[in-house]
Amino acid sequence: MKLSVECDCGAVRGDVDTKHLHGYRAVCLCDDCQAFAHYLKRGDTLDTNGGTDIIPMMPSHYVFTSGFERMECVRLSNTGMYRWYANCCKTPMGNAMSPSMAYIGVPSRIFLKMHSAEQVDKVFGPIRERMQARFALGALPPLAQKKVSLGFMLRVVKFMLVSKLTGAGKPTPFFDSKGEPVKSAHILSQREREELRPLCGKPRNDI
Repeated sequence: MKLSVECDCGAVRGDVDTKHLHGYRAVCLCDDCQAFAHYLKRGDTLDTNGGTDIIPMMPSHYVFTSGFERMECVRLSNTGMYRWYANCCKTPMGNAMSPSMAYIGVPSRIFLKMHSAEQVDKVFGPIRERMQARFALGALPPLAQKKVSLGFMLRVVKFMLVSKLTGAGKPTPFFDSKGEPVKSAHILSQREREELRPLCGKPRNDI
């Protein structure tokens, strides 16, 4: 089954093959994901706790059908994730850890222009945990984990094994055959990163 994705203004569009994607959904509350949203001046893409609802994708199952020339990439540090967004409306479109890792984290919200929340829940399953809740804003949400639970880490390992074994780890829309990003990533300077910190959740000691 395929579902469509779209940036907020509709200029960037794609399709996702949803096979093997049920049961891996989680909300990330880390300060890096919050910083990325604020770098884009898109704090509205975060939930009330500062979280991003992420659905893992197998790289070859994520195909852009139009507007890819509008995509840009940023990294919060030299070793940070490759965070891709549509420069037309600053919509986050996917995070990749490395070209060799068979995983792309896609915000669930980019499905919701074309599909109902109920359909997204049915296809991908419910949120299984809210990780990195030590950076959560406000009252702790349900399913909160201080970092990432062992159970969920094992699920991610399973996901990447399935991705590799089924041949879905390659090709990837974000890296070429040599493992280089298809567009150069802007790497934030320390000053740029520090300017974003006041906008993000700070480490808390009640979890």
